[in-house]
Amino acid sequence: MVVKKSNWLTHLILVILIVAILFPVVWVVSTSLRRDNAAFSSKLFSSRMSLQNYKDLLFPEDNVLRLLSDIEAITTNSRPYDEKPVEYLVEKFRRDIQELKNYSEESKSLIKLTDEHFSMIQSYVKEKSNEIIETILNVSKGIKEKVKVKKTSEKDLSFAILSLGKEKEFEGIDVSKYREEWEREFQNVKMEIKIKEKLIKELETSLRSIKKDMDIYQIEYRRLSTIIKNSIIPQVKSFNKTLKAAYEILEKPSVGINALVMENGEFEQYLKIYEIIEKISELQINKEIKSLVDELMTNASKVKKLWEKYDKKNLASYGDFISIINQFNLKSFKQLNEAENVLRNFQEVEKKYLKSSNSLLLISNRLESEKKELEVKRNELNLKEQKLLDAKAYILTEDFFKDVDKFIEKVSKYKLPRDINRLYISLKSLRRSVNSFLTYISNEEVKSGMRKDLRKLEWIDDYRDLIKRYEKYSKDVKEFLEKFDKYVESIELTGKNAIYSAKNGVKIRILVLSQLFTEVQSKYPAEIASSMSIASKAAADLMDIFPFDDLDKNFKEIDKRLFRFDQIWKQKQRHYLWRWILNSVVVAGLVSVITTFVNALAAYPFSRMRFRGRKYGIMSLLLIQMFPAIMYMIALYGFLSFMGRYIPWLGLNTLGGLIFVYLGNIAFNMYLIKGFYDTIPSSLEEAAMIDGATRWQTFWRIVLPLASPILAVVVILTFMGTFNEFVLAKIILQDVEKYTYAVGLWTFSTGPFETEWGLFSAAALVGMLPMVILFLSMQKYLVGGLTKGSVKG
Repeated sequence: MVVKKSNWLTHLILVILIVAILFPVVWVVSTSLRRDNAAFSSKLFSSRMSLQNYKDLLFPEDNVLRLLSDIEAITTNSRPYDEKPVEYLVEKFRRDIQELKNYSEESKSLIKLTDEHFSMIQSYVKEKSNEIIETILNVSKGIKEKVKVKKTSEKDLSFAILSLGKEKEFEGIDVSKYREEWEREFQNVKMEIKIKEKLIKELETSLRSIKKDMDIYQIEYRRLSTIIKNSIIPQVKSFNKTLKAAYEILEKPSVGINALVMENGEFEQYLKIYEIIEKISELQINKEIKSLVDELMTNASKVKKLWEKYDKKNLASYGDFISIINQFNLKSFKQLNEAENVLRNFQEVEKKYLKSSNSLLLISNRLESEKKELEVKRNELNLKEQKLLDAKAYILTEDFFKDVDKFIEKVSKYKLPRDINRLYISLKSLRRSVNSFLTYISNEEVKSGMRKDLRKLEWIDDYRDLIKRYEKYSKDVKEFLEKFDKYVESIELTGKNAIYSAKNGVKIRILVLSQLFTEVQSKYPAEIASSMSIASKAAADLMDIFPFDDLDKNFKEIDKRLFRFDQIWKQKQRHYLWRWILNSVVVAGLVSVITTFVNALAAYPFSRMRFRGRKYGIMSLLLIQMFPAIMYMIALYGFLSFMGRYIPWLGLNTLGGLIFVYLGNIAFNMYLIKGFYDTIPSSLEEAAMIDGATRWQTFWRIVLPLASPILAVVVILTFMGTFNEFVLAKIILQDVEKYTYAVGLWTFSTGPFETEWGLFSAAALVGMLPMVILFLSMQKYLVGGLTKGSVKG
């Protein structure tokens, strides 16, 4: 007897993998069917499911705004009607006007139906008012019943009473004996926290002030540094060279050549400059400029000492010295004065910056320390407060019960739907009370139960929104449709004359048509659509959360009718999904067929014939194929731009040009087909050739039919790769109508479609159909075609 092992672990892993793999698919499908924003919802499936996204993609409806645009083009003889005969335009205008009237009647019918359902809801609520109020009261009582707070120690209760400031309300508990301890443990810590917080704020203010000053000093520092670098340093270097040259003349005079040298106070002027240099040398400045100034001081001192005791003033060289010093005095006096001021300011700025930097560091360290101490104090206080939560909850229970009882007392007197606003206000008050009380509950189970009960009353908000928004919508939309009918009648009267006038060369823009555009494009979304969408969402939510199921049908009908009304009147963006899919099918189909045919021909010589270069030829092609097409995209772009001048259908922004680019991917497929050819016995061809067949006939009638599996594989792989290619298509194609499916799908993630996740998902699923159809129709060849050429013999 054979006992089978139970592979439960394998089955479990398989189930998990299947769920993980299929979940994204299920999410995409559900998103494409949902009318709410699935990307920001926690629900996988919604009660608001519709095929509208698929209708908009596959069979777009000419709603009101599109018809108005159409009528404007007809009456002004604009594209695409500029070449149509007048009889056609008149008939088209008549049909469009009739469509507008039909939409108006449909809208009125929808409003009538929604009004009926709304009245039925109101009547039901009025009839069941007592029962509905009773459910609210039961929920409120349930919230009270879930409160289970145990009495704690007298000390904790006293601490809680003192912390909450409820001494007068709990005279039965003697808090006086714990006051001193409470003040020490809580009040003093709170005071310390307040002092710390105040100190931290002051430190932060000081820190901001210092940073502001440092920014100013930094700007000035950079400015002065630039002046020193670009002006003062070159000047000082120049002065050093001048003084060195002057000193060398004095030190090594030209002996034997006398001359009468006249002095006009050069030495006195030099002494003034010398004093300036001394002052500069005393400044505390950076090393680079300091070394230059010290060098200048040394050179100036050497010249001064030698000049004071110089006894050869009758020599011609002394005249040269005086000439140099005279030029030095003229240039350096003003420049060194300015340099002294700049360097002194630089020294002051540097000192202030360093001082501020040190202050900043000290305050930052202190601030960090104070923050850590504050955090410790807060944690300490929080721990103590946490220990008092149950005691505080016990103290506050009575107040909380009073709030709930007050709510119950109020609500028991209400009548719905008359008092829905009063009920809404009372519920807000109850929510505040519950949420405040929950902060003192430490038991998570109790908190969860109370929140769950509170959520049972959320339908009150939605019901109030439904009443408020629907009544406004109903009133506004009836006025809107009444005006719309008048506008359409006026357009119908003047439209034919405008068509004839436009055909005769005088285009008339109908004023009423322009006004109607404004009404539908601006007033509808601002005044009607906003109220309608809130009412529709409220009705959809009430299907799930209203305490009675009897109204689910009414809520669903209201949501459904309002959605249909919105589809008639809202502005929809135009797209070309059919065109994009057709473009991709044409491009991918031609590329796959041409590629397969070329590869089938090219692979045959490498499999059957012997010629020079055969061994490395196909490997060379494979090596070239390793480089992605994007690497030579610039060359392709330039080539297509050049070709487009002479062969328009083969240039940029053409499907022909794109097909040409895609045809470069042949080497890998050629290698696949060559491997399959190798498995076909050559004896079959030899036998046919003995019977009189040519090489071409053996290839066409024997090899190709036998190679049909691998040819099918190449068709499938090439079609799928080309159909999904995005980068090259995005670069080559510019016109929206010429986009391939991959580029077109990209547009659904940007611009006006950016948040239309349902439309995007539907477009993704629709675009899968060509590949799925091709794959299913040829899948029987796929496995055989991929494996038959892999094993020889």
